[in-house]
Amino acid sequence: MAESELSISYDDLMKAVGLYLGYGGDKDDWNTSQKAEIDLYVQSGVRQFYYPPAVEGVENGHSWTFLYPTTTLVTVASTSTVNLPNSLGRILGDLTFEPELYNHSIVLVSEAQLSALMSGSDDAGIPRYAAVRDKPSDGFEGQRKQIVLWPVPNAVFTLTYRFEAYQGKLKDDFQYPLGGMKYAELATESCLAIAEQRANDEKGIHWDAFSRLLIAGVLYDNKNGARYYGAMGGNSNALVSDGVRQTSYDITYKEDTW
Repeated sequence: MAESELSISYDDLMKAVGLYLGYGGDKDDWNTSQKAEIDLYVQSGVRQFYYPPAVEGVENGHSWTFLYPTTTLVTVASTSTVNLPNSLGRILGDLTFEPELYNHSIVLVSEAQLSALMSGSDDAGIPRYAAVRDKPSDGFEGQRKQIVLWPVPNAVFTLTYRFEAYQGKLKDDFQYPLGGMKYAELATESCLAIAEQRANDEKGIHWDAFSRLLIAGVLYDNKNGARYYGAMGGNSNALVSDGVRQTSYDITYKEDTW
């Protein structure tokens, strides 16, 4: 699918900051020092956009719904661990099976709770619980995560989950910030506000513009985005056994239970 022509790109943000600083809008005219300075302001501006500060009318730490995509993982029969995406910060809510399987959601628990379950039984079956743990790191790249399932999957399952994504920095081959066209002006003013503060030591018209657009953006995001990422089903009678929550959606009719 083609990107909207109204979306903002890394090149667009670099150009906007370059013009503001008086270096011109053509990157071929920038020297190495100027290009590094512009890039520094753009990266900081994008981070400020993703994780905005408190402004009048907006509390600190607003979580944009576009930072919480949905994805899938595929299990391997007789294997309890699956590597998670490099961009994953944390999983939100439970993991769900394909609808046609009618299986209970997989509940996330702590590593300690999962270890207790695994020590009680190592039989394979349909996973009911899972824990996320950090993988060892050699220091040459950021630490990655994996998920451990219990019981050990007895078949291949496709699981769906929502997660908090860690976004990579913008660059020539990674042009578009998250959020899309509707947040293009907010991203631009965030970068210009950073340049304004660091180059001129002031919060001026671009900070004011960023603040106004941030308020509008948060209102839009709250109106159109889901605010709860946990298990669906409306069950208020979750069972607790040995400190582990068990989600039950059993239905009983004429003494038969499914």
